Amino acid sequence: MTLFVVVAAIMAALAASAVAVPLLRHRQSRMLGAAAGVLIVAAAAALYPLWSNWHWHDSAQNPAAAPDVAAMVAKLEARLRDDPNDAAGWLMLGRSYVALERLDDAIVAYDHAHRLDLGNAEAALGLGEAMSLRAGGNITPEAAKLFEQALAVEPGNPKALLYGGFAAAARGDVAAARTRWLALKEMHPPAQIEQLLDARIAELGPSAAGGAPSGGAAAGSPPESPASDAEVSVNLRIAPAIKARLTREAPLFVFAREPGGKGPPLAAKRLTSAAIGTRIHLSPADSMIPGRVLTKGRRVSITARVSFSGQPLQAAGDLYGELTYDVGQDGTRDLLIDRVAD
Repeated sequence: MTLFVVVAAIMAALAASAVAVPLLRHRQSRMLGAAAGVLIVAAAAALYPLWSNWHWHDSAQNPAAAPDVAAMVAKLEARLRDDPNDAAGWLMLGRSYVALERLDDAIVAYDHAHRLDLGNAEAALGLGEAMSLRAGGNITPEAAKLFEQALAVEPGNPKALLYGGFAAAARGDVAAARTRWLALKEMHPPAQIEQLLDARIAELGPSAAGGAPSGGAAAGSPPESPASDAEVSVNLRIAPAIKARLTREAPLFVFAREPGGKGPPLAAKRLTSAAIGTRIHLSPADSMIPGRVLTKGRRVSITARVSFSGQPLQAAGDLYGELTYDVGQDGTRDLLIDRVAD
């Protein structure tokens, strides 16, 4: 398994290079190129164990890799005990904890770095990101403040613009969200990232001046969402036989992936069980990784899972339902949650 992890890391680095190198050739895009590379490597490290079917926490399947990683992290922890004022070391430890999904530890590490250097944008971004991940992908008020701090320190930081846009949208500040994402687009990101930004901007609706969102319809015509013909629409239902197991505030994940696929979903939403009985939409705007999106004519598997553990990975006792869906053809369908995970 150690060899597999090494190969996966090399593939992630190659993927990062494919995005970053063309951008690095242009002076005005160097920051975005570097950030895109870092983000892709981080996503590969964090999302694969999150969404794959491999039991990463089963030491019997992975006898060598886990001790190696643990040893490296332990060495870094020991170094920081001897030199607790090493802000760069705390940042490195925070990144390591995020990759290992040790989010509580990541928050502690990033908080150390942030306290040591309040003007460090990376520390503020890392702390806010770890807080948001621990909240299931929701941007908490504390995380939103940290993203604003990072923007104040580095207004042109691509990652700060991205997260700052999400934070603004979450609090209803549509104008700020649009401004930040448009600023990120002006840095000429890769086509996949620009597609994701276009979908998010389209969701904001027309600008205050009445014009269409960037890349949208001509002035005077209704804004046209790029996800309109690449959308999944399901009515969530639960079988009477298992309804008694349900609690109103249990986390609920709804996601689309390729049938039989083991990688990250093409689109995903984190809701609560209160959404059962309502209509749920998935679109390219719900993509988790740029370039992996829902497209018209694609057949996908839709899963709705009530996760009592709060984690996306299936656990015994979770309630779930599945169906196969043809994107752009099926319209709204009923998705029945009718099974209990073993």
